[in-house]
Amino acid sequence: MRNSYPLALSKLPTFAIPVRAHVRQYMLHEIGAQQPHPVHQNTLIGRVVRMKVEKQPFRQLRAVEKPEGSAYQLTLPTALRHYILTPESAKQIGEMYEKLFQQELIMFVKGHIAASQNEREALRRFCKLYNIDPSDADLEMLRKIYRDYKDKVLRENGHYQLLYGPGRAELLSDYAIAS
Repeated sequence: MRNSYPLALSKLPTFAIPVRAHVRQYMLHEIGAQQPHPVHQNTLIGRVVRMKVEKQPFRQLRAVEKPEGSAYQLTLPTALRHYILTPESAKQIGEMYEKLFQQELIMFVKGHIAASQNEREALRRFCKLYNIDPSDADLEMLRKIYRDYKDKVLRENGHYQLLYGPGRAELLSDYAIAS
């Protein structure tokens, strides 16, 4: 009789990536709820992990270090069973997961604002979609991520002074008179 996948999964190397609680919740919803998550080398997550693993020296066993706080667990394919993920590499992968979360948040909010013009409702819907607990990530923190992105884009496009500069009051009064 063949081994079933969950039994074979226990022999695979398991790594814990330290992430914040709201990023872990996002990853569980977006990538997969099965923990540890089996990573395939041809996916985005798999390629990032593949770049960060290091070959374990012959006959040297290193204890797996558990990260503090919340973590997203994943397993590597059996072809990589002699590879290890250092704590520094795991931390860098966690930072990449954070950036992935922020990009998804920004794209979701931009799309929702285009449809409804309501930024707070967009943030609430994002949290509801990914089951993010308000105690893990409050709306002000998520709003700051979007605000920082918006300010950066406005600065690069040369529109920051137009909206936030010293002549803003005159600009708004001109529009009020003209309309």
